[in-house]
Amino acid sequence: MHTRLNIMEVLSLKNWFQGLSFGLPEIYLVGGSVRDLLMGGAPKDLDLICRGAAGFARRLSEVHGATLVVMEKKPHQPCFRVVDRLDPSRYLDISEIRGFNVVDDLRLRDFTINAMAIRIEKDCRLGEVIDPCQGRQDIQKGMIRMVDANSLTDDPLRLLRAVRFSACFGFGIEESTAGEMKLRAPRLGEVSAERIMTELLLILETSGSAGFVELMDGLGILEIIFPEIIPMKGCIQNGYHHKDVWTHSLMVLENTERIAHNLHDYFGDAARDVGKLLSGFHRLPLLKLAALLHDMGKPSTRNVDAATGKVRFYGHAGEGAKMVGAAARRLRMSTDSVEFLVLLVSEHLKILDLASNKTRPATVVRWFRKMMDASIPALILSMADVMSILGPDASEEYRQNHMRWATEAIRGYFLETRAQLVTGPFVTGNDLIAMGMKPGTEIGRILGIVRDAQDTFKVSSREEAIELARTLINGISSQSL
Repeated sequence: MHTRLNIMEVLSLKNWFQGLSFGLPEIYLVGGSVRDLLMGGAPKDLDLICRGAAGFARRLSEVHGATLVVMEKKPHQPCFRVVDRLDPSRYLDISEIRGFNVVDDLRLRDFTINAMAIRIEKDCRLGEVIDPCQGRQDIQKGMIRMVDANSLTDDPLRLLRAVRFSACFGFGIEESTAGEMKLRAPRLGEVSAERIMTELLLILETSGSAGFVELMDGLGILEIIFPEIIPMKGCIQNGYHHKDVWTHSLMVLENTERIAHNLHDYFGDAARDVGKLLSGFHRLPLLKLAALLHDMGKPSTRNVDAATGKVRFYGHAGEGAKMVGAAARRLRMSTDSVEFLVLLVSEHLKILDLASNKTRPATVVRWFRKMMDASIPALILSMADVMSILGPDASEEYRQNHMRWATEAIRGYFLETRAQLVTGPFVTGNDLIAMGMKPGTEIGRILGIVRDAQDTFKVSSREEAIELARTLINGISSQSL
């Protein structure tokens, strides 16, 4: 490798190791660090193994005045993270060599592309790649292959990691590995919910995650995480749909992804604002998850009208929101994430009503005030849902009209609606009391009317709002006479 010294500078290992008074032990760069280097990228983490890892990490942290954190990146295998106090993004992860030597350690790893090592020499140069499982060859082939059959049973989370690597790198999963994954899928239930969700969100962050969700479904992995999807399969819908609930949901996920990863095609100048909003708080992967699960309540609410034979799903949005909330809490998702998912699922039908020509503008604005920034992913979900309604009772005109309304609503939100909603009310309860009203429900009603007028630009100043409030109060007084 002619670029060894340059690579060492990039990795900053020389800064950590050069000039140590106690010298370097037999130490190796391993796993994903080597994989990323061989694939031409900069490693996200620097993973090292050596003998006496705890002692070496402690001495290294003392020399550099760094922080030492004991972690468990893998089950029952402590990892010692040495963190630069001045730059916490700069750190080393040091673990003990397992087995008699480095090759034994590599053979205990998950996939061949992660089962490589490079020795760090005494002069801080990189040695040759140690590759007992032909990981370099699998990188060239674009293949995810387990080291051996025990790889998936030692830590069942590797079932999801295989899919994540496939999604992130665009690699295929080798046939026998896929077969073992399908066989071992029930073991995923033994893994902590937190670890499962970390991998699942990473998969959903990728631009082509819909295909990998279908892959997980085909391998029997997805129903271990979400057993609630089992009744969705084969649940026949009404004439607006041409597929069962589950297949429709997969289509909604695919269309959500199509919109989210081609924002400019749908939202033009507002695409940047939409993208910025989706990039925070895991909103994009959570939106995709909501798309997949938005009709979870349909099987339990399915009803067939005895007279007409029509299939109905009355209340399925509310029931689905409860089920999604329960599933998210079971998977130890954060409170904010649970609330976000529940909100999207509970509101996905409401948007269809809002798009109706019969809906008053004030009602639409009131919905935006309740939702605020969550309105954007909710509207995208609604767009994807309608794009996926392809049954004989659903017309192309209906789909086009809804898409037009939703895209205009999203553009309008960033152009003026959001700024209007964050503006304080022109009139408060104290103003109404000063005008002679007594505290009670009528104050709330009048404030609501005045606020609606403000939000829909029927009044544009405090003076106009006061005048409207006075007119309303006088109307109450006249009626009481």
